[in-house]
Amino acid sequence: VPTDEEWTELANYLGGKDVTGEKLKSTDGWRKGRSGTNESGFNALPGGSRISYGIFYYMGSRGYWWSSSAYGSNYAWGRKLGYDYNEVNRHYNYREFGFSVRCLRD
Repeated sequence: VPTDEEWTELANYLGGKDVTGEKLKSTDGWRKGRSGTNESGFNALPGGSRISYGIFYYMGSRGYWWSSSAYGSNYAWGRKLGYDYNEVNRHYNYREFGFSVRCLRD
């Protein structure tokens, strides 16, 4: 699972956080036909999230991915993509939330 720094490095490589979302998003599957270009080959799909008591949110409109970097003792850093914007947003959330992960090979 990438670190917070590796996520930042990817965004910088793709032109900055303001345009990276479109380049990460798959060309299909996002709400209202607002898919991306998948220029990066990442093929991000809008899997939504699962909060701590088991309810799922935002499937089809948002994608959340964890990093392996902690933020304090109860949180971890991650990234968020949405159908209605082209940025990739950095955020932290409770570790018990269910987000997608992307594995890296060194």
